[in-house]
Amino acid sequence: MRARPHGQSLEGSLNADLSRSLLALLRTTLSQRQHHRSYLCTVTRLSLLALQGKLDTSALAEDRRFRLADWQRPLPRRLLQLWQAWQQPLQAWLDGLDVSPPERANLRWLLAQLSAASAPSNSLFNPQILDATLRTRGTNLRRGLAHLLTDQMSGRPLAMPEPGQHYRVGHELAQSRGRVVARQPAYELIHYAPSTPQQHSYPLLIIPPPINRFYLLDLTPPTSLVQHALSQGIAVYMMSWRNPNPSHCNWGLGHYVACCQQALQQALQLGDAAHASVLGVCSGGLLATLLAGWLQARGQSGCLSALSLFLTPLDSRLQTDIQRLTGSATRQQLRRQVWRQGYLDERSLGSLFTLMKPEQLLWAPAIERYALGQELEASPVSSWSHDNTRLPAQLVDDLLDLLQRDPLGQPGSLQINGALLDCTQVALPSWHLAAEHDHIVPWNNAYPGQRLGGDSVFTRCRGGHIQGLLCPPEQPRAGYLSAATQGAPTCEQWQEAAIEYEGSWWPAWTDWLKTHSGPQQAAIQTNPHASLGAAPGRYVHQL
Repeated sequence: MRARPHGQSLEGSLNADLSRSLLALLRTTLSQRQHHRSYLCTVTRLSLLALQGKLDTSALAEDRRFRLADWQRPLPRRLLQLWQAWQQPLQAWLDGLDVSPPERANLRWLLAQLSAASAPSNSLFNPQILDATLRTRGTNLRRGLAHLLTDQMSGRPLAMPEPGQHYRVGHELAQSRGRVVARQPAYELIHYAPSTPQQHSYPLLIIPPPINRFYLLDLTPPTSLVQHALSQGIAVYMMSWRNPNPSHCNWGLGHYVACCQQALQQALQLGDAAHASVLGVCSGGLLATLLAGWLQARGQSGCLSALSLFLTPLDSRLQTDIQRLTGSATRQQLRRQVWRQGYLDERSLGSLFTLMKPEQLLWAPAIERYALGQELEASPVSSWSHDNTRLPAQLVDDLLDLLQRDPLGQPGSLQINGALLDCTQVALPSWHLAAEHDHIVPWNNAYPGQRLGGDSVFTRCRGGHIQGLLCPPEQPRAGYLSAATQGAPTCEQWQEAAIEYEGSWWPAWTDWLKTHSGPQQAAIQTNPHASLGAAPGRYVHQL
């Protein structure tokens, strides 16, 4: 049975930092009267232009919320212009406030939430809502109210597709054939069946993020990075993390790194290989980086042939939405909350990522389900994104520490399982992926710079955090920038030298990986009678 969250929610933990920032804003009303007066005068002037229909709204031309031609009707157009009137000078007003950088970051996040919430598309004057209400004589609103009551009674915090049988793990999702070859308290290890008679002798171990289920990389056959790697003769092993419960509250970074090291040894042993490459995705990339640093500190890094890091926040100094959501007061309250519960619950994690892109992930589905009265259409991506997991308290504590201290940029300041890490001494060849419009790990946060040793290639693909990963060779409008990072200590210098390519980045990555995967040999098949069951395994189904 799915555990119910109790105690203070993550949303409640945000209040202290936001309250502090609002108090700082209130103080500026006395110390910066002229600054606020200037903003109000500008807003008044722009509002008068909006009422006359003369305000320029060309900046909203690409906003999907306002693409309907009906937004050019007189009333919706005036509302749109009035909404734009208070936003146009907002950035200059915010930049001119005499507040600290953390307080300004909190205010910027809060204003983004207010902007998304107050958009005319969320009102009954939205032409789509108005037309549906007139056409159905309010039936859409009655259905929407029924949906809202149902969601509230079921404890669902956000508008989301109804759970059903459209996309089932092991059927429509995560279809790749394979066997569970190891099961430990924290993870299962899957060995995927080869799709070529010959495979490279160095296997690939994939470390997915503990925050999500593993099968984003094996979502559907057309979008499966696993199946693409198999088609290129790569032997693939995948970790599937267990969804922790309160008894696992002490699982921290050290525990997860030890699990990765154990899975690596199992892959080497089962593949009868002396070397293996490792791929880590998002927070799984942090684990892969720490694993490489730990092996290097122990003099055992010779078993690694290469390191691939996708969407991995190697540099936490740069401001991101996650950091804006975890100010000092929030961190303290969040730590108290997770240790009281033993974990960070699924609801809080889902809310955290939704609030990072509210206009798309919060308000758009809410309008469709509650105002238009429609059932939300399920998709493979939405099914995966709503298949949330918990995070053990110690891991939350350790991740907050990584965000706060940035130890990867300070060699020797992080100790994992008795070893002081210096990732600059990790001399592995590495391949890095970032996404141009990533709202979770901005692309420049994923740039390795001088934080890792060894030759590295950095690639920035089009798209966002999820769609950037789901980029098969047939993907339309796909493209990427790529170049080696040698001689480019900053991402700006890399960008000047990068070459633009059309098409998917998948072949570029596997071409690079094959050069670090050893010679070809006969593919190894797992004996079904010696395994612990078929992929996708048992843990992925645990609530």
